Amino acid sequence: MNAQPAWHNTGMTVTGGTVQVGGDVRAEQHNHVTPTPIARAAAASGRAGRRADVGILTVLREEMSAVVEVLSRVPDHRTEQLYGGSTVHLATVEAQGGPLRVVAIQALQPGTHSALVAYQQLRRRFSPPLVLLVGIAGAVRADVRIGDVVLADEVIWYDSRRETADGPQRRGWTQATAPVLRYRVSDFLVRHGTVVRSPAGPEFHLHRGPIGSGNAVVTDADSDIRSWLREVHEKTLAVETEAGGVAQAFYEEIDEDRALRGWMTVRGVSDHADRHKGHRDHEVAARHAALVMERLLPYLRLVEDER
Repeated sequence: MNAQPAWHNTGMTVTGGTVQVGGDVRAEQHNHVTPTPIARAAAASGRAGRRADVGILTVLREEMSAVVEVLSRVPDHRTEQLYGGSTVHLATVEAQGGPLRVVAIQALQPGTHSALVAYQQLRRRFSPPLVLLVGIAGAVRADVRIGDVVLADEVIWYDSRRETADGPQRRGWTQATAPVLRYRVSDFLVRHGTVVRSPAGPEFHLHRGPIGSGNAVVTDADSDIRSWLREVHEKTLAVETEAGGVAQAFYEEIDEDRALRGWMTVRGVSDHADRHKGHRDHEVAARHAALVMERLLPYLRLVEDER
């Protein structure tokens, strides 16, 4: 990977349903200024029915700051306040085949419920066909190091369970990212590889695979959640607390909105989900996730339906 900004680069399947695991699932401004090439291309692209092509969802301050640092390097970066008080950041980046309109929002607090509300705000106000959840996570596999970035192609929900005298009986479910995003991520990895050379620090690695998600924060190396995730999928990479909500929202919306194409999560590793979990590496993990997002964005301008 090179270190230049993304706009200079060239360049579990949710649509199939929910999988049961171990039990029951339950305005463009008009003026006399000559439009820029980006503005002309966007106007001619036939995408006037939506205000953004990719929505970015973050949760923590460090996550949003890292995303804003990336977007602020785009010439037309701007902010907008929504009716409820939240601020969104908008920018248009160069992508393969034309401009890509990006909008970023921060959820009010950690957890699946707040992430779900933020996702709905993005979809209601800006109608992006793709949504990226960008932030940090805790690794649960030994070869995933602090500072590495996980490109999750499957989310395993670990919260659903039945409490018994013999301990919790988990009734999780899994959802995969849509095939269109799997193809785009594959293209990205073919061209850039899995070693990222950061302009502001040492290199780090990309990992692609499943993550666990739930409202319970994991800080114990011997947690039964970690053990259960290994049983469900031995290659589970990390755990976090928002992706499950976004995955479910996408699953429930996909049949009602044909324009909706997919979602995925990009997570920098800040800890190992054990007793040493803390805030020390939040910023570096968030910056790495935002850097990968920046370099991935040019690959996310999807071909329009010709029918």
